[in-house]
Amino acid sequence: MKISPSGLVVLSAALVAGTLSFAHGGEKRSGEVTLAADKLPWEELAAKGVGVMVADVEGLHAKGAWHGFVKFPVGSKSAVHAHSSALRLVVVSGTFRYGSDPDHEQPYGPGSYVFIPANHPHSNSQPDGAVVYVEQPGKYDNKPVGH
Repeated sequence: MKISPSGLVVLSAALVAGTLSFAHGGEKRSGEVTLAADKLPWEELAAKGVGVMVADVEGLHAKGAWHGFVKFPVGSKSAVHAHSSALRLVVVSGTFRYGSDPDHEQPYGPGSYVFIPANHPHSNSQPDGAVVYVEQPGKYDNKPVGH
């Protein structure tokens, strides 16, 4: 694990993959839960743009605390917005660009960790597409912020 000057924690993809636990579907043995990537329950993430998909693996993103994956298509962008509760995300694949606005976004590749505080205005884009693992203590929302 490395902590960059900006305070973001960069984790190896192997470490991230080894520490995730999944709870919807999958196989259970002795208390462990596993869920193969091809079994993720993908659905449209209505609060985001066309083609953005979410796969809840613990909890339900539309109802309360949840963990899961978000898949962004190539070229997707989100204008400046905020979320009612904090998000912790780890980039699994692709490039997740994040910043205070589109002009200040920085690229974060696989293994990168981003913490977004509740009600913190930010933008993001995924020029090459991206898959991120997300943990959030409240339901997912996306509130546009005038900038």
